[in-house]
Amino acid sequence: MKSAALVVAVTVGSWICATAQTEHAEIAPQAKDSLPLSAKSTKVLKLVDQAWVLDSDRGELKKSIEVMRRVVKMDPKFAMGHEILAQISLDPAEQVKEQALASATRRNATAAEQTVIDWFQNAADHKLIPAITSMNEVLAQYPHDRWLVFLANSWLMQQMQYKRGAEVYEASGIKNSPGLMNNVAYTYAHMRQFKKAFALMEQYVKLMPHEANPNDSYAELLRMAGQYEAAVEHYRAALAINPQFYTSAYGIADTYLLMGEEVRAREEYKKAFEKFPSVPEGEYVQWKTREATTYLYENDISNANTAFESLAEYAHSKHMSQVEADTYRQMALYQTRSDKARQLLRKAEAALAEGKSVSPAGIHQEMAQILRARVEVAIKIGDTRSVATAVARLSDLSNKYGDDRIIESSYQGAEGARLFQAQRYKEAIAHLEEDADNPLSLNRLAVAYRRSGYISGAKRTEETLANFNDPTVEQALIVPAFRKCLQQRNCDLAVKNAALTR
Repeated sequence: MKSAALVVAVTVGSWICATAQTEHAEIAPQAKDSLPLSAKSTKVLKLVDQAWVLDSDRGELKKSIEVMRRVVKMDPKFAMGHEILAQISLDPAEQVKEQALASATRRNATAAEQTVIDWFQNAADHKLIPAITSMNEVLAQYPHDRWLVFLANSWLMQQMQYKRGAEVYEASGIKNSPGLMNNVAYTYAHMRQFKKAFALMEQYVKLMPHEANPNDSYAELLRMAGQYEAAVEHYRAALAINPQFYTSAYGIADTYLLMGEEVRAREEYKKAFEKFPSVPEGEYVQWKTREATTYLYENDISNANTAFESLAEYAHSKHMSQVEADTYRQMALYQTRSDKARQLLRKAEAALAEGKSVSPAGIHQEMAQILRARVEVAIKIGDTRSVATAVARLSDLSNKYGDDRIIESSYQGAEGARLFQAQRYKEAIAHLEEDADNPLSLNRLAVAYRRSGYISGAKRTEETLANFNDPTVEQALIVPAFRKCLQQRNCDLAVKNAALTR
């Protein structure tokens, strides 16, 4: 299991602040090159350190969140405590609340803590240039602090800035942090540098042979590389170490999903939900989405709709606007009737407009993805006017929030799709290349390369797409059909793929 995306961690002996900037921090020696951190007591710091170990090293996210809730209850003025909880929580409402509390108690924090809080508040407010500035500022002060490096790598990975995330780690020279090894392995995997990722995983397993998380993480990376059987073996190894390590039970189901064994996948999801019913909200939504996606492999639109609609209703009942909107967005992508797809996209925008338990950044990112879906729906029926309108709106978002990779990739993929549909392949290539994490764009890119005469680029892209193993709706719509098409002679990938044609 990958560590929580944005967890901050502390080591008690090195992070207690010795400055006079805070009102209530204990005084203790400050370790060299360590980020100064304030808290009411050593006991609080020990709990934060415990949360770090649970989350980063051991992958016990639920327990880590519970510990951090104790921390902010014991020390409500501990601004960084609120920030940590905001970042590791999987409850959207809690994320928003704790981020606000971190900013509200900011005056109690050290200068370095304040910079970190500014970093994430700016990110939440979708002010990415100030956010990056704050990150670079504090990282320049403490480039070898392993927890800060972890935090920077995690945030950059969330922003899809994988190369920069790897550079931060490599420049730090840190080689002895299990949690950081785990996180950076995912960074390399997203860059498809699996040799580096697996090397870190081997070290992680050796460092913590009696913990379940190393095997769980290794399994996920093996799955990303398409090594399904080996992935299942490592998931089962994790469960043998700790039978309560629920992410491995769900991971087995995810793996069967990607293998195209839909019935087996649903059986495994059912067993996992029955055995582990109280998972955090974010993880529950994730696995319910993947369970619903199994029906797409069988082209069972009716059951897929029932499962996704149930999830949308659940999200609405929990006041999770972005989750509800994204569920409708995903449904729109696989509909066979354009009127139904457009109705779902209207519902997605209406849900997002409620703005419950979501940051401004989340609203803008989700809107970009909804507009991207509008382009796909309009292309299927040849509605060039609607395509142009959606691309224009995406262009406006891109111009306003161009440093946001989620928004930028949505725009580039949509513009590339528009140009591709107009058979302007050479122009489309430059845009599609900027959306390389989306199977819809990778499919078009492979075809555009071939039709432009760039055969080596087409073969490389086809290999990437054939080995795309992220359990998303886009993957389900594109990759299985793509793999079958590659095995057939005279198969026109652009024609065979239903997602790209009327």
